[in-house]
Amino acid sequence: MWQRASFLTRLVASSVRISETAGSIIKGIMSGGDLKIVDKSDNGQADLQTEADRAAQYCIEKSLQEKFQNRLKIIGEEEVTSKVPNKELSFSNEVLTFENKLPEELKAIKEEDIVIWVDPLDGTSEFAAASRGRTPNLQQVTVLIGITYKGRAIAGVVHQPYYSGSDSRTLWGIIGVGAFGLQIAPASTERVVVTTRSHSTELVQTALRSLEEKNLVDRVEKISGAGYKVLKCLEGASAYVFASAGCKKWDTAAPEALLISAGGMLTDISGRRINYTAGVPFPNTGGVLATAHWVNHQAYVDAIPDDVKSQLPEIAPKQ
Repeated sequence: MWQRASFLTRLVASSVRISETAGSIIKGIMSGGDLKIVDKSDNGQADLQTEADRAAQYCIEKSLQEKFQNRLKIIGEEEVTSKVPNKELSFSNEVLTFENKLPEELKAIKEEDIVIWVDPLDGTSEFAAASRGRTPNLQQVTVLIGITYKGRAIAGVVHQPYYSGSDSRTLWGIIGVGAFGLQIAPASTERVVVTTRSHSTELVQTALRSLEEKNLVDRVEKISGAGYKVLKCLEGASAYVFASAGCKKWDTAAPEALLISAGGMLTDISGRRINYTAGVPFPNTGGVLATAHWVNHQAYVDAIPDDVKSQLPEIAPKQ
């Protein structure tokens, strides 16, 4: 089955298993108690990194490169500095069974055509807080492996090491095939918008107020982790709104592919798709707007004031 499958199907099948091994590494380091936390920030705003981030990055990159003979272009949030013995070379047979549903264009993709964006531990602030005995929100921690082609997210794997207590789950999606590993929520009568818990700005608040004024928000929920925020859009929330330049492409590539595979949409706040071509700047300087499959994405784009959009670096020069 492996030999008959196309490259993309094999890559997703491998990424599913690799994400799960990375999740086990993360949980093992948490259980050990010493996270070796460092602050990567150079602007005074905390940007934490733990040994779990570093070790999971090593596992993901080294496993993918060994499995595919070092032919992959991988861009990760963390540097590969912490060696771990865990490399995962197995794959998900379940993913391989969907080979026949893969669109013909995607079947033709080769190793050199894709860029992989990796966030080995999205939600580090919640992970670190839990280790210090604070109220744990570990379900917000995710492992993100996003696969992009011609600048667009086409497939993604999102692993939750702490989905429910100590139980984990893995979600994956390929555009044109579908999203798997969860039950996609139906349309809701309550419009819940999720946004940042720790990186709010006046622009973010202005955007949310405008959505409320246009009756597009009934309740705002502030949570951590870009990956987790997009998962909320798959499981009942109407939208994820972040009118700020603080998010990175490794935060959105995998969740975007998963969301679009389920019929949703993710763009910057002006409605432009995010460009994941190798060599582009890492920050999503146009912000992030994600909506569920039952939501009119353009209505949310139109409701965000132009003066908010014009203050984001990616959008201002293009208006």
